[in-house]
Amino acid sequence: MKKILFVLLSLSMGIALQAQDPVKDMKKAARSLGSYNLDQVNMAAKLQEAIDLANKNIDDPLVKADPIAWQTYGEIFQAATNKDVQNNVLNEKAPIAEPTAPAKAYKGFMMAAQLADKSYQTKDAMKALADGLQNIYYMGSALYQSGNYKAAYETFKATYDGFNLLKKNNEATTFDPAEHNKALYYSGLCAQEAGMREEAKAVFKQLIAENLVEDPSVYESLITLTKEDDPAEAERLLSEARTKFPDDTALLYEEINHYLAKGELTSLISKLEKAIQLEPENVSVYVTLGQVYDKLFQDNVAKDPAGAEEYFTKAMDNYKLALTKDAKSFDAVYSIGALWYNKAAAYSVELNGLSSDYTSAGTQKYNAKKAQMDDAFAKSMPFFIQAEQIQPDDVNTLIALKEIYARQEKYDKVEEYKQKLEKLGK
Repeated sequence: MKKILFVLLSLSMGIALQAQDPVKDMKKAARSLGSYNLDQVNMAAKLQEAIDLANKNIDDPLVKADPIAWQTYGEIFQAATNKDVQNNVLNEKAPIAEPTAPAKAYKGFMMAAQLADKSYQTKDAMKALADGLQNIYYMGSALYQSGNYKAAYETFKATYDGFNLLKKNNEATTFDPAEHNKALYYSGLCAQEAGMREEAKAVFKQLIAENLVEDPSVYESLITLTKEDDPAEAERLLSEARTKFPDDTALLYEEINHYLAKGELTSLISKLEKAIQLEPENVSVYVTLGQVYDKLFQDNVAKDPAGAEEYFTKAMDNYKLALTKDAKSFDAVYSIGALWYNKAAAYSVELNGLSSDYTSAGTQKYNAKKAQMDDAFAKSMPFFIQAEQIQPDDVNTLIALKEIYARQEKYDKVEEYKQKLEKLGK
């Protein structure tokens, strides 16, 4: 038994003596890359060998401090990037073998230049980066198309940072400078798609801070990412964006929705009128402006009846304008019905106040107000019926019709609409 244990101990010692040497492994990776470069068809496995060795050993302290090792690292992953580019050009649906390779290639050349203690090392790193930058950029688009948004973000960011590094080192490149800022913008979009909120915000903030914004969608994206966590900052960004891009409809509608959510109705009127100027055929803008006036009518009917009546008229005018653009617009048809319904509801409030006066004059006032209320309900009905024909399953339309029929004591129709609502689970 003792002899057996001695043999096992000897074996384990032998294994321990075969420890890996990261520095030598990186040199081996360089040799494997060289073999691949000599014969990319028959030596394809050598590229994978180089990739595996580079990934395994780059974090070793001695390797991380060596600019030559980083140059090797960059060249290996640039070769992997080039291979993926070739495959994608031939077949855009071909799987991307090394999605992180473009960003790693940039990192390798960047670190090689940063750690270089000889000028030729910096020159070699920048020359390799300049030669490979176009393919790095290309892979950003390919990764985006494949749905790998995180890798696409890293790749587009590497493109942007890589071009800056080349400029800093006065290295010429065939990469189109006009694409430079686009690469940063695309990196932000990809980060947003990947759910990388902080990275996306950092990119969009950089674009704005460096005055690189040519597209208002930069502001739109940043506002979307900011408004939940910091509403005040989102409002500031929205104001800044509207100043820079006063005729952009997307930002205008973002502003309209912002003020709608805040309930600042009077601020909305001029903005909606501006939207109508920009898009005179957009039915929804007329309807929204009508709804703003409708709400102002409801808010003022008790305290300022004359002013409320003006709001009622303006609401109706905008709904009718909407119908001239689209006679079958559900929103416009329904909104006219709702406007008359809201007017009837306002009369019903007044009616309740008159119900306790049993004098002859009081009864006369009550009957006159009730006639106005019934007339308003009656005027709303054709529009709700038309709205139901356009959208038979709209719950609010069905509820309104059921209540109007109940007021008219048409209980068979009440039952009919009750059943319709029950079928919808209401």
